[in-house]
Amino acid sequence: MRKRIRDYIKQFFLIDDTPHKVAGGAALGAFLGITPGEGVLSTLFLAYIFRLNRLAALAGVLAFNMWTTVLALPVAAAIGGLIFRINPQRLSNDFHESLSLGIQYLFSWNVLRETAIPLLAGFIVLAGSIAAVIYFGLLYLLIKRKKLKEKEHLLSKDGMRL
Repeated sequence: MRKRIRDYIKQFFLIDDTPHKVAGGAALGAFLGITPGEGVLSTLFLAYIFRLNRLAALAGVLAFNMWTTVLALPVAAAIGGLIFRINPQRLSNDFHESLSLGIQYLFSWNVLRETAIPLLAGFIVLAGSIAAVIYFGLLYLLIKRKKLKEKEHLLSKDGMRL
């Protein structure tokens, strides 16, 4: 499993684009992969609009797909509950009850105000935090790698002059 994750991360270093565009694409994909309702097409569209690397965005959204949303729900409920001063357990239970009643009930004003908006706020804060960590971490690693490659290139040029 660890080798698989390491190989997945190595793929970002093989993308031929600026470190900002690769890291931004990966962060955008991770953000949209965690938030509910967003997917591959919206990620590719937004990566195109913001001129980020679409391959990195696609990798990010696939790494944090809709299954991650299910795992992030308790954390998003805790964050949304904290922001809106609602018990996170009640928020999560209300969400599950609303889903079982049907889609038309999910979009009623009471459910939107008391459940959906706090959960969405929690998802946005959580996804934004994870995306920021991915962006700055990947940007740091990509810039470090680029500097090492430039240094190796200069050393190889100096070696050829001798």
